[in-house]
Amino acid sequence: MFHFLITLPKFALIIFLIVVFNITTQFILFLFNKYSIRGTLKGSGGSAEYTSALNGVFSIILAFVFIGVWQDHLRVNEIVIKESTLIWDIARNIEAYPEEQKKNAVPAFNDYIEEVIYKEYDSVVIKGSADINALIKLKKFNDIILSYEPKTYGQLALHQEILRLFSEYRNIREDRIDNNAALIADILWEILIVISILYIFLLCLADIKSYAYHSFVLFIFTTCISMIFALLILYDHPFLGSEAVDYTNLKRVYESYIKHNY
Repeated sequence: MFHFLITLPKFALIIFLIVVFNITTQFILFLFNKYSIRGTLKGSGGSAEYTSALNGVFSIILAFVFIGVWQDHLRVNEIVIKESTLIWDIARNIEAYPEEQKKNAVPAFNDYIEEVIYKEYDSVVIKGSADINALIKLKKFNDIILSYEPKTYGQLALHQEILRLFSEYRNIREDRIDNNAALIADILWEILIVISILYIFLLCLADIKSYAYHSFVLFIFTTCISMIFALLILYDHPFLGSEAVDYTNLKRVYESYIKHNY
């Protein structure tokens, strides 16, 4: 949801939402005032209690969703860091292969890394699935290391370590692909939007005599809500937008590895 907003720069997104949210809420307040609906919640058992109750529910839901999204975003970032670490470890270990095996394994692994960094990371967010070429190149490298037959205990230990790292890497890669989807389900967006509308309606019904003061209070609350929505949109897709997970560390690992070998 809100894919068209994710491409906006951070501050442009925040300003856009503030403007849109406030125009909408001020229009609602204007209609409520025009038809004498504004301020109908009166008395000690009226607006204060209802507004406080809905505010509590709204705050709990927002906190629940935002904390969950923030934690998931951090977890995806850790996955990318772990992936770059494993790529580095595998690259350094295959250098210790005998020359005959190394001349096949190193180019194959380099080819795969380049595909991931310069193509898959950018294309997977659009396609929503793993890059087929990356999978083909990963299988090619897998076949090369599986075909190796160690002749000494040292080569056997090295081979087993590479197989262990590669197995761990494939799991991390799958986690990275799986976490490409939006972190907030559509049903949660719908709930947040409905509750926000109800909250705004209730604020418009509050017993505030001055229209100007009522409008100002509504502006403050609406601005806060719009900024929270901006944060949720920014962190909803881990690999999209101005707050996307930074995978440049993978590029640095790759470039360092290439310089080391060539």
